[in-house]
Amino acid sequence: MELQVSEIQALEPIKFNYEELKASLIEKVDTYKNLVYTEENIKDAKADRALLNKLSKAINDEKIRVKNTLLAPYTDFETKCKELIEIVNNATENVDTQIKAFEKMQSDEKEKQILMCWIENVGQYQELIDVDLVFNKQWLNKSYSMNKVEADIKHIIEKTRLDMGTIDGQFKDEALNKQAKAFYFKNINQPSVLSLTMQEVMRTQETAEKLKTIENNVQETRKENTPVTQQEEKIIQLDFRVWGTQTQLMKLKQFLKDNNIKVGKVE
Repeated sequence: MELQVSEIQALEPIKFNYEELKASLIEKVDTYKNLVYTEENIKDAKADRALLNKLSKAINDEKIRVKNTLLAPYTDFETKCKELIEIVNNATENVDTQIKAFEKMQSDEKEKQILMCWIENVGQYQELIDVDLVFNKQWLNKSYSMNKVEADIKHIIEKTRLDMGTIDGQFKDEALNKQAKAFYFKNINQPSVLSLTMQEVMRTQETAEKLKTIENNVQETRKENTPVTQQEEKIIQLDFRVWGTQTQLMKLKQFLKDNNIKVGKVE
């Protein structure tokens, strides 16, 4: 079943009085090129413009008529071909839908196998590694065998085990160790996750140390600028008499009160 088209004969050039018409038009146009219109004959200018527009339109209309005449057979052929293509596409759509459904079924089945393989190998990291982060879409390709998928999964688990050992050796502090591992598993899909983890935790540690130094400096400054209170000094007793006016004695009494100095009678 194939499309068979009869041999198409080449069309002869369209014959019309081209040279005669061209010479006549050039002669008339030359007349208008050098023609100068004035206010008195502006009506003639408008009439000439209308005549030239009419002539141009007549030529263009004839061009379109001839073109449509020549294209009529092709237009009919094109319409029929589109109809045939639509018939084929309708059938193709039905076949394509079934193929895609079958391929999805195969993909879903392989994805199940991959997840089973993951569960069998992930071990102690099952709750720590998000499989969606490390899942490689290439694993679903038909050309990617399950043996290769399993090798990839085992590589991920082994690399994680080695990296955890490096983190444990680098960060003995429990808080920093937890922070490092949390960052690692959150970014496990990054190619240089171990290096990134080291940089992140060390940067955090440096920031914490800087903040601690600043805090210590602030506390030291406050301590230096805080006056020694009377409670911190040793209480001593001093007996003496004073002589002064009523006003002076009242001021002395107020001074003693303002400075929390205990006053009593001398026995």
